Amino acid sequence: MKHGIGSGVVVAVMAVFLGGCGDSAPTTSESSEQSGNMPQMPRSEAEGEHVAQGTVNSIDLAAGTINISHQPVESAGWPAMTMSFRLADPDAADGIETGQQIEFRFTTEGGGTVMSIVPAR
Repeated sequence: MKHGIGSGVVVAVMAVFLGGCGDSAPTTSESSEQSGNMPQMPRSEAEGEHVAQGTVNSIDLAAGTINISHQPVESAGWPAMTMSFRLADPDAADGIETGQQIEFRFTTEGGGTVMSIVPAR
């Protein structure tokens, strides 16, 4: 009977592979906490209030939303992007116009909620 080196290599590779599959893999709860498409940050920072600058693209007072192209927000771990925010109080958008440069305070709650808006200085 002829024995080749190939079968021994396959057994050795499988042993190494299976040996590395112990308890070090994340549990379901660990991996679900790490899922999502936003960069992971400590919860206390990500869920707090953040300040950003941007340009108003549109305001929909009936829907209670504002669309803003904003600069990166390091405290939230967000890159520069264009997105719609919920207005915590639609009256916060009084005097704000489309195309205006603004500074705004927001939370990441509900995908982004604007708490206050002022014209950029």
